[in-house]
Amino acid sequence: MATSTIALPAPRPRTPSIAVPLVLITVGAAFLAANLGYLSGLRWSDVLRLWPVLIILAGTDLLLRPRSFVAAAVVEVTIIALAFAYLVGGVTPVAVGANYTLNVPRAAASDLNLTVNYGAGTFALTGGGSDLVAVRSSQEDVTRTIDQNGGFAAVTLSSNRPDFMWMGPDRRWDVQVPSDVRTGMTLNLGAGDFDVDLTSVQLTRATINAGASDLTVRLPAQIKGDVRMTVAAGASDVKLYVPQGLAYRVTYSGVAMSATGPTQSAGYATATDRITITVSAAAGSLSIR
Repeated sequence: MATSTIALPAPRPRTPSIAVPLVLITVGAAFLAANLGYLSGLRWSDVLRLWPVLIILAGTDLLLRPRSFVAAAVVEVTIIALAFAYLVGGVTPVAVGANYTLNVPRAAASDLNLTVNYGAGTFALTGGGSDLVAVRSSQEDVTRTIDQNGGFAAVTLSSNRPDFMWMGPDRRWDVQVPSDVRTGMTLNLGAGDFDVDLTSVQLTRATINAGASDLTVRLPAQIKGDVRMTVAAGASDVKLYVPQGLAYRVTYSGVAMSATGPTQSAGYATATDRITITVSAAAGSLSIR
């Protein structure tokens, strides 16, 4: 007995999404324009602020692409164009104020080992403090541990809130340390806008870890001994400000990283008081000023 077969229609080929390539192209074009001087004020924190656009694009793609690739492409291009217009338009977010403070008394400390576990948001560190460590935060999200032995004190500051990327624009820490206490530090920062002003800090060593960020480091006006600094970042724009007369050397590495400015001072090789800086980043730019 002959059997009959029913031919099923071939499955319709699924057209690839263009959302992810468009996002990468747009972000890359924006930062290329910024690096070439055609666009000013662009920061990684501004890009991270637009994370909800990714959810909108994903939803649009799931809804429209199975029905019409053209319609999905038109809507996705429009969404990305609006996001790009936000970036180049210089929209400034509402400033976040500090409403929570935490201070660590100086006691008899003459040497400080400071560790900061921050995360995403806006972070600033300066010298000139009267306490051993002082923190002002936009949220009640700071915990501390202190281990003091005579003149040496180890202080760790950590966030007690979950570190989700979307919390970044709503968080700010301002940390201050003394100018007359020898200070070594490890700053574990996430994604955001970070300003580390060491101008008046008696720095003995520094390690700065950051994710996708805009990182500004102002080097100390005076250095005693051979001080080492390590900066490790993701896709970041790193700016190093060097005070006049400071002996320094900067080495850098990265897959897609550009650098401008002098990487070594004239008297570094023979100086006894100097700072040696190693910068590594996945992508971005390094500016030495």
